Amino acid sequence: MWTSKPLTVATMKPTVTVVIPTYNRRPLLSAAIDSALAQAGVAVDVVVVDDGSTDGTVDWLQQAYAGQQVQVLRNTGGKGPAGGRNTGLRTARGELVALLDSDDRFLPGHLAQAAQTFARWPELGLVFGRARYLRDGQAVDYMGPNFTRKLGLAPKAVEDDDVAVMGPGFFEHLLQQGCWFNLSSVVLSRAAAAEPMREDLRVAEDYEYWVRLSRRFGFACLKREQIEYTLGDDNISFEADQSIEGHAPQLMRAYEHMRAYPGLSAAQRRLIEGRMAKELFDWAYRTSASGRPAQALRLHARSWAYGLRARNAAAMCKTALRALMPRGAA
Repeated sequence: MWTSKPLTVATMKPTVTVVIPTYNRRPLLSAAIDSALAQAGVAVDVVVVDDGSTDGTVDWLQQAYAGQQVQVLRNTGGKGPAGGRNTGLRTARGELVALLDSDDRFLPGHLAQAAQTFARWPELGLVFGRARYLRDGQAVDYMGPNFTRKLGLAPKAVEDDDVAVMGPGFFEHLLQQGCWFNLSSVVLSRAAAAEPMREDLRVAEDYEYWVRLSRRFGFACLKREQIEYTLGDDNISFEADQSIEGHAPQLMRAYEHMRAYPGLSAAQRRLIEGRMAKELFDWAYRTSASGRPAQALRLHARSWAYGLRARNAAAMCKTALRALMPRGAA
């Protein structure tokens, strides 16, 4: 199935549409757009989708990028990142579609290497790569070890020094390992880009999207760094970090969508339910530690319904006993 095709000049220069959703990121946006327009070896057009910014983003874009391959679209009603990306996906004209968040940027050669990978293996639907993480302008080893470990665990059909083409079982791998690559490194085939993201998910929309696409399309990983990702307190992915719930409610909603996929095998359904049980168990543990035993018991009961029954039974007994102890008792 995975037979590499020789590269030609014609196959190496497709048009790539870069979709950038944004909301009040005007000071950061030019770095993202400029990194896309500077990509060599491919023809690039950029679609920026504004989600109701109040900082003059749209007017500034229309002036700063007048006459360039930058189209500016507006969403109304605060549709969120998935809604912005869907608007861009529907508008995209390129043979390939790249995703880029407005506070990230492509490294030189990213789109050309992705295009070459699609040309070598036309069966692919999605190419992703390694990210370089920055905090306050300095590189930090944020996700590198995790990426390397999970790439090593992923099933592979073909691999060389530059690219790993994933083999059968990558759907199950994503269910087991979670989301371990960065959205801004992703380039989609035209067929894969026809699938929309789920707009009811705010945090786990990318993870659910990769899992869903992996049932129909081949994936490949570029081993070198492809993008720079800026770590900051305003990242949506960090919004819930300090709360007891964390990302659990959104992840549970994503898993419910996955559990409803048609044609799942019993083993695949068990994998999804196992992730649901683990997410609910961890949420219950945090809730119990914060002094909310009644809510923790309800969460453990939900977790028990999906799995981890011995662990949940033990945790429920401990939580109930602590709730009955006099306040301040050891």
